Amino acid sequence: MIVGKTLSWHIVLKYTGRPVVVHVLMATAVVIAYSKFSLTFLAVPALPVTVLAATVGILLTFRNNSAYDRWWEARTLWGSLVNTSRTFARQVLTFLPGSLSNEASTMSSMPRATSRLLRTAVEASPHGGTLGVSDGAVRDRFGKARGAFIAPHSLMDHASLEVLKVPEEGRVDTPVLFESITTDARELVYAQIGFVNALRCHLRRQDPFPSLQPFFHPSVLEALREEQNVPTAIVVWMSARLRRVLSEAPGVESMLRLTILNNSLTDLMNILGACERIKNTPIPRQYDVLPHAMVRAYLALLPLGVVAELGILTPFVTAIIAFLFIAMDAVGRDVEAPFEDGYSDIPMTALARTIEINLRQMLGETELPPPLQPENGLLY
Repeated sequence: MIVGKTLSWHIVLKYTGRPVVVHVLMATAVVIAYSKFSLTFLAVPALPVTVLAATVGILLTFRNNSAYDRWWEARTLWGSLVNTSRTFARQVLTFLPGSLSNEASTMSSMPRATSRLLRTAVEASPHGGTLGVSDGAVRDRFGKARGAFIAPHSLMDHASLEVLKVPEEGRVDTPVLFESITTDARELVYAQIGFVNALRCHLRRQDPFPSLQPFFHPSVLEALREEQNVPTAIVVWMSARLRRVLSEAPGVESMLRLTILNNSLTDLMNILGACERIKNTPIPRQYDVLPHAMVRAYLALLPLGVVAELGILTPFVTAIIAFLFIAMDAVGRDVEAPFEDGYSDIPMTALARTIEINLRQMLGETELPPPLQPENGLLY
């Protein structure tokens, strides 16, 4: 995705350079033939060319609006994937039960949570400022992830503290469940990170397994190599693991947890299917070929319609107008395919890194990868 302050001339020339040069040369040839060889029949009335320009503009506007709708839907789907990933990790870390012995124990005998954040939810902790670091979820207008920030806790007066006090008389301490991060929960959160990276590679037609190695056991990776649709297979694996974990503590509560978690997995499958729909269903070719052909036809007629009035200035005017129409045509073609790892691609790699940072921090990890920053004005 292009996020730089200025548009790179390398990108501009790649889109427009050769066709603009071709039409400028054609305009130069028309000027030479008209002025040097007195081929006055080459000059045509300007009215038909003007009407054709309006028609081409309408066609390009329609096609580019349709292309942008596809791009924005793709970005919205990946925004939903960020939210669903965070929700699934939260549900796994707070809904999945520990071992049976842990569920029957009291708070004093429970193991400490691996995540510092989860410990603050079940233990008393002092209030103070916290140092936050960027996860890439919030960026400036040029795609650069924000830097570290200080988020101090708000101060409470004594009146507010009185409201939070719980009377000691008649108080009953209930067992606090889910404060430890089990192996199953950790593997499921890692599987969610793996799903995001697998989906990114699946849409870009890249090999996903180099990105999946940190998040799955070798046996799981070997089984995934036999699957044609790796993201779907990962969701099936996650569903089977959830059923196995929750079947160890049968009951209505476990069924309710499984239902809630299954809804999150369903959301993941819906996002996967919607992304595949955009990937596999381009804009109808007639909406693509017709504007492209009309742009070239208009630019070929343009010098004939203005040569009588502009004379030697015809190539310069043709260059400006050709650049505008060819650029609009090229941008529409590029934006309509948001999963091709191109200049206008959805920044799936950066979004996947953001999800990885968020979910690994939920697990209490401190060695986190940095958010991706733009390179040469491009965020991938």
